[in-house]
Amino acid sequence: MLEVNQINVFYGDLQALWGVSLRVEEGEKVVLLGSNGAGKTTLLKTISGLLRPKSGEIRFFGERIDRLPPYKIVEKGISHVPEGRRLFPDMTVLENLMLGAYTPEAEKRMGDMLERVYNMFPILRERRNQLAETLSGGEQQMLAIGRALMSNPKLLLLDEPSTGLGPIPMEKVLNVLEQINKEGVTILLVEQNVHYALKLAERVYLLENGRIVASGSRDEIVKDEKIKKAYIGI
Repeated sequence: MLEVNQINVFYGDLQALWGVSLRVEEGEKVVLLGSNGAGKTTLLKTISGLLRPKSGEIRFFGERIDRLPPYKIVEKGISHVPEGRRLFPDMTVLENLMLGAYTPEAEKRMGDMLERVYNMFPILRERRNQLAETLSGGEQQMLAIGRALMSNPKLLLLDEPSTGLGPIPMEKVLNVLEQINKEGVTILLVEQNVHYALKLAERVYLLENGRIVASGSRDEIVKDEKIKKAYIGI
């Protein structure tokens, strides 16, 4: 579904990603682990078109997308839930959700997608006329995910959804991601919290200083003592 091939990404003269390659198969739940500053957010931003690689390429269902503007990448079927949620705080829950359906195809199906999101997150239906800034942290994360789902994506990118959440809200978010995946949405999750990430993951990539240093199935990663000690801390 998604192929990232040998991408090098820079911020000005500073290189952030070095020859990064990964793949995500349709229907998978793939997790990208790494410490702060490892390049995880940079990689997601590059996939979604907010940054462009200096070299290398990114393909989605075989089609090259690394030169497309972000809105075209959304139209192809990739939605990005950014770090920190990035909601519009002075707009209502409903208004935030409607902004997720800005592509022509999504706009036609807005009613159906709203109903799908409300069924998935009943609290958002209850809070639909509340301002986003009045929601709890867990509710805000659900709103951010719901907004991304409004474009009816095939692939959902999530950047650190556990940030600022306690164990119970995060468990709810993980359950929702499982449900979303069962409904046919492929997931690429960036996460620093190893405990949560490994609960969801089928396959894992480890990013360190802008480079992929290890990859494998969840079981392979968990059983590798060297990887556990150096990168996972368990």
